[in-house]
Amino acid sequence: MHFDFPIENIKFNFECKGTGQINVECNNNAVDNFTISKDHIKESNLIRISFSKKDPADSNSFAILKTVEINGHDFTEKFKTIPYRVDKIYHDAEIDNNNLYFGYIGEMHFTITHKNDLLTKAAWIIADKEFESVKWPLRGDVYRTKNFDTVYRDAKYMFTGCHPPLTKELVDEIDHMSLKDLKVPLDMPNDRNTIEKWICNSKKIKIKGMEQFDSFVPANGITDCLRNFVSKDNVFMPKKMYFFNGEMLDGMDKTIKDVFTNTITNNANVIFEYPSPWYSTKELNDKIAEAKSLNCYIALDLTWLPIANDNVDLNLNGINEVFFSMNKAWPTQDIRPAFRWSRVKSKDDLDLQMEYCSYTKVNVQVFMKLLKKFNIDYIYDLYKKDADSICTQFNLEKTSVLWFTKHENYQHDPACHISNHYYLDDFVCIRELLAHKDKHFW
Repeated sequence: MHFDFPIENIKFNFECKGTGQINVECNNNAVDNFTISKDHIKESNLIRISFSKKDPADSNSFAILKTVEINGHDFTEKFKTIPYRVDKIYHDAEIDNNNLYFGYIGEMHFTITHKNDLLTKAAWIIADKEFESVKWPLRGDVYRTKNFDTVYRDAKYMFTGCHPPLTKELVDEIDHMSLKDLKVPLDMPNDRNTIEKWICNSKKIKIKGMEQFDSFVPANGITDCLRNFVSKDNVFMPKKMYFFNGEMLDGMDKTIKDVFTNTITNNANVIFEYPSPWYSTKELNDKIAEAKSLNCYIALDLTWLPIANDNVDLNLNGINEVFFSMNKAWPTQDIRPAFRWSRVKSKDDLDLQMEYCSYTKVNVQVFMKLLKKFNIDYIYDLYKKDADSICTQFNLEKTSVLWFTKHENYQHDPACHISNHYYLDDFVCIRELLAHKDKHFW
């Protein structure tokens, strides 16, 4: 009998009548009070339950296994079909199983195994000890009650995701901002210049050519920028990108081609996440060069750029649009500040909102205040050492993006339980491990 979560305790609840007596052993050791504690649970556990009574013919002496609780949750149903061996010395009877009723002297034994690797242990500890009543992002109701099902669900998907740790310094800074100071528009072009200098002041990111773009507009997350791009015809993009891309395309009457498996055509519209945890920086650079040679309209989504593990040297010559946010590096996903650079104004909703100053002010002003106190490398520098330690302890392989690592036990779910376009489950996202480092066993 296998359980795909780490077992912390097993508790059998028996009701005994007459002279009926139950004994429980785990791995050949007697179990007190029918409870197997965490200290006595191994990777594989042989459980033996024996029943005896003074008079084998006494029908008023029996026992009933009322419940089996594992980690406090009732798993009784799983135990009802376990074979029961009647002691032939006392009874001339045969039964396949006792359905948890013990009337004949005899015994049942079975083996319990569980998923108990370090990552699974950590996931269960975080899900249980650090339970969040509000879990975002989930479809449907995000308010939950703590019970086995919610803890189990959280543990199962603990390392599936992409959001940054809730870094206290940034959270506190945001929480203490006053709304009255956040309602003013951007001071153009001074604020644009400030943002571009701030990005280019990175120790590991070099970008040339941001000043070449005619249009600079704020957006509510990268999704705003993507919506306008994917409305174009003849679009190429990598199959594996942030899942919202695919979700937005569902229902559109158009074919999107995979830029890595289909031949790029002349004058196509091509978009890349840069960097990407699924593709090496060299692979991306080669494809970008190919798209440039074919006179393609090219957009770069730089969402992951602030937490790139590689040093980046990016020349924007030949690039038509650039999308940027800190929402995957800073805990600003509830506010969603983002920006788009375009070679020419397209007169879409983002350009028009900028022209008439009707864009949302609060999110971009939160960003402007944060960049005055935190440089673009702040989060990467803050977590890099801990991320290296976690990768070593849990035997994780790094990718080109700090939050994402690989492990042989974590692969894409072909059933696509989260979304038909969700490929982030290729990775172990170390956000929660970073957030709780030094609090538990890692």
